Amino acid sequence: MNRPRDRFRPADYPPERLVACLGVIADSHVSERLSALPPALFEALRGVDQILHAGDLSECWVLDHLGRIAPVKAVQGNDETGAAQNLPTQKHFSIAGRCILLIHGHYPDRAEEIASRLDDRWAPKLAYRAELGHHAGASVVIFGHIHIPLAVEYDGLLLINPGAIAAASGATRQRRQTVALLYVRDDGAVAPVHLDLADLTRPHAPQIDWSVGYHVAHDAYHASILTPELAVDFAFLRKQPWWNSPEEGRPLWAAWYRAARRCWSGEFPVLTRAIVLATVRADAAIPPSALAHLERALSVPRG
Repeated sequence: MNRPRDRFRPADYPPERLVACLGVIADSHVSERLSALPPALFEALRGVDQILHAGDLSECWVLDHLGRIAPVKAVQGNDETGAAQNLPTQKHFSIAGRCILLIHGHYPDRAEEIASRLDDRWAPKLAYRAELGHHAGASVVIFGHIHIPLAVEYDGLLLINPGAIAAASGATRQRRQTVALLYVRDDGAVAPVHLDLADLTRPHAPQIDWSVGYHVAHDAYHASILTPELAVDFAFLRKQPWWNSPEEGRPLWAAWYRAARRCWSGEFPVLTRAIVLATVRADAAIPPSALAHLERALSVPRG
């Protein structure tokens, strides 16, 4: 059969020694940032033996759709809604003698998570996921959260991120929607292969310079949707206590994402102050205090 799992199977993983081909996905963010799973995803994962979702589904019906391809294991991310918030935070399982840990990979503590995002070094990001793997007794850690595809040996473990399907934030668009296939051989050897959903004729080989920092790799997979003025505003907003509070920040984020979807759909080339304010003002669910905070914040010249 002309399936991706067959086309991209490594030569030293012959069918008679292949225990499983696992489909790996993360950060679908449906329907907050993506209205539906892309059709190419179903082709990319056609014929896999099991699907692993490394969190940030947003809504549990994603699992029903993926389940039409193969049985699904999934964990909770940091941006779940509804029943998805009841998913476990991690799953560990064994296949061909290899213990695999499936996590989203964020810091449970909000302050630690924010600090990690400000740190541009790769080493702490990899070390944190490796530490979780060691604690679970795993030799392979599959995680999401960072929206960058990678496969790297670190501190004796294999760390795998499939990349993402949806944008990393309300400030960017995903340049490449990627997933991974994980081939498992009967001797416990594993081989990850990344796929770009825009081109399933060849594997996608992530090119990461580990010496130059996280944000260089991030920028290779994400493009800003903000005007320069709004980009400065966005950095300011994310530091405000009211923006990060459930009462005021959550409805503002929901409105912001509605505005961002108009850029992701191609209706607008970029997001502006005027588009954000018009979207928020039209939302009766926004608390008056939150609207007042945002209007004041977006009335100040920055640059």
